[in-house]
Amino acid sequence: MRKLLVLFLYLFGLIQTSTSKTLNIGLAPKIATNVMVAGATSLTEISNALLLALQSNNTGQLSTYFPTDLELKTLGQMGSEDMRAVLEDKSADDLKQSFEADLQKVIAEGVTKTLNWTELLVSDTKAGKATNKNRMLLPVETRLHTKQNQAVTLLYEVVKIKNRFFLFRGIQLKA
Repeated sequence: MRKLLVLFLYLFGLIQTSTSKTLNIGLAPKIATNVMVAGATSLTEISNALLLALQSNNTGQLSTYFPTDLELKTLGQMGSEDMRAVLEDKSADDLKQSFEADLQKVIAEGVTKTLNWTELLVSDTKAGKATNKNRMLLPVETRLHTKQNQAVTLLYEVVKIKNRFFLFRGIQLKA
């Protein structure tokens, strides 16, 4: 009789088992646990991601660190007139492609300066001061070094939206 009751409840969707072998009772929706959150919680996180992209020559792993069109809309609403002018005809894909092209130039420049990207480690990351016009736009300086103390610096801009950092534009190599 008990088995029949369990079968009855199962057929009517009152007992659902998920792929992780947990038991959900009722018709409540399943909660996704592998949701990717865009942006970084710290500048150190972005610096490490940038170094990994430089070392592997793979910008695809930076996708979560670029703002989406929704974040750009927020930036346009909260930013200055100058920021709105910069974003006027730009999409998230435009900014991403521009940054990735600049990153490829940095990789090539490093090769001409005989940098071995795989030997570099992040030693320090500092945010510059935001201007009064664009408080959400921060210049960032990331210092990298080798075990032989060969130093190189990356300069780039991030935007801070809702306590998350996003790559914005203009990565350059300063040796």
